[in-house]
Amino acid sequence: MDDEEKIAQGVARGIARYEAARAEVQGRQLLGCLLLFAVFTVGFILLVTYGS
Repeated sequence: MDDEEKIAQGVARGIARYEAARAEVQGRQLLGCLLLFAVFTVGFILLVTYGS
């Protein structure tokens, strides 16, 4: 294996790690947004039901 192949494999490994980390962060953000939406939805239902 020559140096170019080693460099290409290293770059590919780095890109794969970066993409995996980015996907994990996006997944956490999505779950956080869904949780926030659920809290606001429950709060709105409680406000409408028992508010007046």
